[in-house]
Amino acid sequence: MGPEPLRDDFTVDDFKALFRKRSGRLKPLLLNQEFIAGIGNIYADESCFIAKIDPRRPVDTLTEAELERLYHAIRQALNAGIMHKGASLDAVYRGGEFQNHFQAYGRTGEPCLNCGAEIQRIVLGGRSTHFCSRCQT
Repeated sequence: MGPEPLRDDFTVDDFKALFRKRSGRLKPLLLNQEFIAGIGNIYADESCFIAKIDPRRPVDTLTEAELERLYHAIRQALNAGIMHKGASLDAVYRGGEFQNHFQAYGRTGEPCLNCGAEIQRIVLGGRSTHFCSRCQT
């Protein structure tokens, strides 16, 4: 397992170091539990949205500033999920309410909360991926 992104001793510099000599697209890398632990499909979409980074971006094109934004966005998305007790996406498990606060995930065709453009859905790395093509570059 990769490092836990909410650990107090996991710094932005530690996060940036993970990306050195990496290639491929951003979202599939974020979903790789050997790269970084605990980021599932929902949290990857929400993190990329918060950081304003296109989940299709090749990771070797990310700037230091973008990586810093992504580090903070991941922590923000995970903490929001914890605060809202996770997401309940089916009738069987009725736990949390994070699904009521999604900014990108599952909002296909709805207006972006930042710019009003339509939230897009594609399949990336075999997973549904939701993003704003205007805000996330």
